[in-house]
Amino acid sequence: MLDPLGLYEYRVALHVHSQYSDGSEPPDTIIVDAQRAGVDVLWLTDHDTRRAAESPGPGYYGHVLFLVGTEITPPTNHYLALGDIPLIGSDQPLQTVIDQVRSAGGLGFIAHPDDPGNPTARLPSYGWSDRDVDGFTGLEIWNHVSDWGRQIQSIPQGICAALRPFKGWPEAHSATLAAWDRLGQDRRVVGIGGVDAHAQHVGVWPFRLTIFPYRASFRAIRTHVYTDEPLDGNWRAAEAMLLEALRLGRASVVKPSLGEELGFRQWAEHPRLSPVPMGAEVDYAEGWRLRGLSPVPVDWDVVHNGSIVHREQGTLLDVPIAAPGVWRTVVRRGPGREVWIYANPIYMR
Repeated sequence: MLDPLGLYEYRVALHVHSQYSDGSEPPDTIIVDAQRAGVDVLWLTDHDTRRAAESPGPGYYGHVLFLVGTEITPPTNHYLALGDIPLIGSDQPLQTVIDQVRSAGGLGFIAHPDDPGNPTARLPSYGWSDRDVDGFTGLEIWNHVSDWGRQIQSIPQGICAALRPFKGWPEAHSATLAAWDRLGQDRRVVGIGGVDAHAQHVGVWPFRLTIFPYRASFRAIRTHVYTDEPLDGNWRAAEAMLLEALRLGRASVVKPSLGEELGFRQWAEHPRLSPVPMGAEVDYAEGWRLRGLSPVPVDWDVVHNGSIVHREQGTLLDVPIAAPGVWRTVVRRGPGREVWIYANPIYMR
């Protein structure tokens, strides 16, 4: 079965830091690493600066589309702002930041909402403390650094974990997923995955260790974005298409270290209505079915309003949508049934 909606899929590395904030390398070097890692879109989000928009500037570098956003970073309530918008100060309440990003035409995502901090690494929590806000586009539901850091209780554990960047964080944090499902019962809340790449160096040569080189980070978490039309060589048009697809929730969060195959799709179909993709909000009616397509055999968990209501295996999913609510899938693969993909929901209102 082919995708009935004919969407185009792009592998996006979101939430990346360079030397312009607290990353270790210049953007030019990071772009080369993205090229070698098979990334289609590299979205740089340095802390409180858009300097990379001037040098080297957004555009195509080989096959990689390089775009510039920012991470607005007060002590807590970090906010990823995407789009060609003015720099917004971090010394304001989160609701003000959200409103300013929206007014400027950008998209905004709450970064690492349940970041625990890490006493061993002397890192405070950068989590989402002001939850009485609205108007944000979505949540970063899976963040490599935050979820990886939960396993670090000692320096030896930290060294072992740094050498095994794809182990020890098999799933997104349950509290973040619960918040995502709960918020989605009122409105569309788009889930994205964050690399949170810094490639920070620890120690001195020859005993220096790089905590997650960029190329390794790009294989940890990606956000796959699905557009109506193929991206072409015009970077401004490409950015606009990607932003619109993200705004509509046409995205899945993928752990590529488990497999980098393209071709995953999730949609809903009805015998008398047009099919709708991930992120769609439609009126509930009897006859809707949740459909899925995977390029490889997988385990499907069907989630309704935060609870798993169905499980099956294979490359195809076909399940009746039995009630209104938030319907999404979690796709697992491998002998350990690790999460490979979190798909954005379809909302039956």
